[in-house]
Amino acid sequence: MMKKLAWMLLTGMAVCGLAACGSSSTESSTAAETAAQTEAAAQTEAAADAAEDSAETEDLGRLGDILEAGKIIVCTSPDYAPYEFEDPNKSGQDKYVGADMELARYIADELGVELEISAMDFDACLAAIGAGRADLGLIGMVPKEERLTMMDFTEVYYDDGDQYIVIMKDRDAEFPDLASFAGKTVAAQNGTLQAQLVTEQLPDTSMEIISKVTDGILMLRSGKIDGIAVASVVAKNLVENNDDLVIAQEKFEYTSLGVVGGVPKGETALVERLNEIIDGVIESEIYFQWIDEANELAAGM
Repeated sequence: MMKKLAWMLLTGMAVCGLAACGSSSTESSTAAETAAQTEAAAQTEAAADAAEDSAETEDLGRLGDILEAGKIIVCTSPDYAPYEFEDPNKSGQDKYVGADMELARYIADELGVELEISAMDFDACLAAIGAGRADLGLIGMVPKEERLTMMDFTEVYYDDGDQYIVIMKDRDAEFPDLASFAGKTVAAQNGTLQAQLVTEQLPDTSMEIISKVTDGILMLRSGKIDGIAVASVVAKNLVENNDDLVIAQEKFEYTSLGVVGGVPKGETALVERLNEIIDGVIESEIYFQWIDEANELAAGM
């Protein structure tokens, strides 16, 4: 009787043990399945978020490409102090200085991307913007209506003021007014407002197309040209830093259109974001500080 009772007890314990093992195995299996389901859900959600981000980036057009690449390409013509010029004491990207270059760096910082400055002649920069080889052009440019066929403009970020002709100081008496340039030669950069003003307001004057203002100054000193047409801030920079130059007595008839950036055509999201940044620049009036600093730098070079 005692043996039978002992056998029954052992059998019961074995059954209980098996039941406990079965319960533990079931719980482990359920936990594993839950973890797998959670991981799968997380992966699905991450994929959905990535797809959504990709769709949003596509909707942003070139702005989305800039943010995804982590870089904005800005073209400029670094021969137009104080807007953009080269500092011979620096190298690489740092050598490009001036108010527009400070604006370029400011924009890159606001977008949280790196800045790549692409230097070229003025008209080549216009072509690069139109062809989409640059994300933004900062070249001391005025918003001439005919340029809208190949690019869009940002908001005006600086008033370019009057338009002048720079001449040799020892010839100042020869040019009391614009009419006195008849039969003479005045240089201007290709595709610029100044070239348009020479054509329209100096019909009896020959125009010499130049790629760089610095080339024009050399030609002026060698007697190959009689004057060079430039914006007021550039003209003042030139005469302040060159004792042999002076601004001609009569300026062009011109109402300022302001200075803008150029963006490839149809990039609405990019223009809107740039304008938001420019609004901050205008509100803080920091561009005027950049102009002053650029003038001081050019004077000390």
